[in-house]
Amino acid sequence: MTGSVRERAAPMRAITIALSASILLSIAAAAQDQSKDSPGRVTPPPASAGKKIPQAPVGHRQPTQRSLPPAVRKEEDAAVKPPDSLGPIPSICKNC
Repeated sequence: MTGSVRERAAPMRAITIALSASILLSIAAAAQDQSKDSPGRVTPPPASAGKKIPQAPVGHRQPTQRSLPPAVRKEEDAAVKPPDSLGPIPSICKNC
């Protein structure tokens, strides 16, 4: 015989303990990852093959011309951009 039963059992015991510990640690890590998804978070729906882009939440929307009051809309329309000190932007390509 190559060795006693105790000599052969020691490495097996160490492997069993190490394997059990790694399984428990991986379960604990998975549980922590699941707790990061709070119920208050809203995940956007998946993009639907080039269909309409979903609207942003109410607090995050960019104002459009239609959503402005009439007085502000007139000011925005009448706003004239000051001339660029470097001159007009050159046209590099046609029909852009």
